[in-house]
Amino acid sequence: MLVRISTLIVKELTQFRRDWLLALFILLAPALQLLLLAQAIERGIHEQPLAVLDLDRSRLSRQLVLSLDNTRELRLRFYAGSMDQVRSLLDGGQVRLAVVIPAGFARSPQQIQVIADGTNTVAAAITMSAVSGVVNRFASDLAAGYGLVMPELIDFRTDTRFNPTMNFRDFSIPAQLGFITYQVTLAMASLGLARERELGTLEQLMVTPLHRFELALGKGIPAMAVGALNFAVMWLISLALFRMPMRGSPLLLAALTLLFITAEVNWGLLISAISRTQQQAILFVFIQAMVDIALSGFIVQVRNMPALLQALSRFVPLQHYLVIIRSIMLKGAGWEELGPQATALAALSLAAALLALRTVARRVE
Repeated sequence: MLVRISTLIVKELTQFRRDWLLALFILLAPALQLLLLAQAIERGIHEQPLAVLDLDRSRLSRQLVLSLDNTRELRLRFYAGSMDQVRSLLDGGQVRLAVVIPAGFARSPQQIQVIADGTNTVAAAITMSAVSGVVNRFASDLAAGYGLVMPELIDFRTDTRFNPTMNFRDFSIPAQLGFITYQVTLAMASLGLARERELGTLEQLMVTPLHRFELALGKGIPAMAVGALNFAVMWLISLALFRMPMRGSPLLLAALTLLFITAEVNWGLLISAISRTQQQAILFVFIQAMVDIALSGFIVQVRNMPALLQALSRFVPLQHYLVIIRSIMLKGAGWEELGPQATALAALSLAAALLALRTVARRVE
């Protein structure tokens, strides 16, 4: 049995090597995708365009405007002359934020009006927080300059665990690692039997002494190897190039990643067995990817979904793996904390394997 399976694996890898376009896409595109996405996220929310309507036009108001322009998150683009111009700049998307300094600001403390473009909630929250910080520091410096003493009634201190700098990149890159590995593995596994059927070579395999289990195993192992290789390359890139933390056990991450890849390979074999052409297989992969992305927590947190969708998300391997990879890399979690997710992955992998074997045995007849 081992000889027959190894012969089929060699055949699959040889065919994969001969199709240089597919090999190039599978091996290089995921790493390129990670680099582009990670670099885009690394830039963060910086230099958002700002408009200022200064109705006071005093030395103090100009100092405040300079402080706003010196922040990393904001960049002063427009001095507005009226509220109509402020509204026009916001409506046209030319600025993310507008600050209105009222007349008489230098003579007596008055409220400053901040108007944000809420179409991008993340950018709006960050820019408004930046303005709030600048104004608070400006008020404190102004009070100190006049010799005013403002007693602190509460000593308010914060401590952020796992991601002290609140860097969104550290939260996003592990999810991208999981999702790209999911893409590559599922696509690779879904093409195996579909390609044989489309090329007319499936009948030749059927007259060999291969059993249905051996056929599925011979098709699945190369897909697992390609998926694992892609994950290893991208994981090393994330550590070396983007300085991602790795607080947990690499061996634990490797073991659970192989379990996740196994589950996706089984689903890919199921898709390959029911597909008549490679184009049809890729279409099925695209449809499943849309569903899995929606239910995995990659875009929307699972806890924010309706109860029915939360229940359905438990049957998505990607949802459990995103919890695993983030917990290991950022929190340093071990077997004790990840037991439920590992058990769910094993159960889903076993169910997918049984369903794939049954479907392969039925469809290749």
